[in-house]
Amino acid sequence: MAKHVIKGIVCTTILSLSAIVTVTGCSTPSAPSYVSESTIDSESIVSSKDAVEKLVTFYPQQKELSVSLPSEWEVVTEEISPSLLKLATKDQTRSLRIDRVNREDYIPDMSLTDYMVRHQENINAARESVDTNDEVIRTSQLMIDQKEAYVKEGRTNYGKHQFGYITAFLETNQHFYIITYTKMYQFTAADQEFFEQMAQHFRILNDKPTDYSTSSEELIPHQGKYAQFQISTPSNWQVHAFELSDSALDISLAENNEQLSVYLASKDEFDSDLTLEDYGRYVAEVYADGKDTPIPDLKPVEINGLKGIQLEGHYVDNERQTAELRTILESQNHFVEIVFYTTESRFDRVKKDYEMYTSTYEEPEK
Repeated sequence: MAKHVIKGIVCTTILSLSAIVTVTGCSTPSAPSYVSESTIDSESIVSSKDAVEKLVTFYPQQKELSVSLPSEWEVVTEEISPSLLKLATKDQTRSLRIDRVNREDYIPDMSLTDYMVRHQENINAARESVDTNDEVIRTSQLMIDQKEAYVKEGRTNYGKHQFGYITAFLETNQHFYIITYTKMYQFTAADQEFFEQMAQHFRILNDKPTDYSTSSEELIPHQGKYAQFQISTPSNWQVHAFELSDSALDISLAENNEQLSVYLASKDEFDSDLTLEDYGRYVAEVYADGKDTPIPDLKPVEINGLKGIQLEGHYVDNERQTAELRTILESQNHFVEIVFYTTESRFDRVKKDYEMYTSTYEEPEK
């Protein structure tokens, strides 16, 4: 029994990391797929060349910040690696992405420089399977919205492709902000000037934590491998390919760092006298040992005729504070583990949603 349960918990951890780590490093420009519905304002400035240039002000959907850029820029979206705001030039040779992460989701004493190290480690981990070569050319400091930002400029080779980048890191009481400008091919002095001008027109408007996206109120059912069960989640959550893990189903809303994983454990793998309580207690003990946390409380539940046990988990993983709702059910031929997890700062306000999604789990009548 121990071998099976540990496998499930380790797999959950790996999925959690992939869900909650958004690599905000040097990404190549991507094709636009939608135009922001947010208000877009226009203004004019005088550049260093004394030429009047029209600027367009862009906002994320919830107007957490604003940035003004020349009219050749437009909003784009990127489902694989979502940002608070992502823009690109119409010729797709340059891009600007703005991200922010909630400080509450990290260990309490993490500084901006600590986060910069963690951020680079995440980028390096994401690039392990790709032929890349990154070179930092220079580092500097820059004032952005009256805050001191750490800036690094470099170039990256992805196989035969090369692009330059400038990344700025700044902090507020609530967030770490990451601003990354990328350009295909080599940088010139004009790129440095562009970034400095962009910094002059960057404003944080609302530093309170917000979600990148909102879960749809419409729920749609999903079946696991071999149609052994059905569970419903919001219609804008994305189903992962089955072959990516040992789970029976993985669904996520990457923008909000939240994911559902469902695991099935055949009773044939265990002693015939194993009870739901025994299985649940063992899962809780292995979970606590693996996460170095106290054994969570176990609460009895019943979902569509299946008796079960529910527990909450709160732990630090890779210096990131994570929370999960895990429900263990007993079916005729197997045990079920339904695991929802997200960042710690979001858990209290989405817990009831997770409980509601869990309540839709059902198995076909035999």
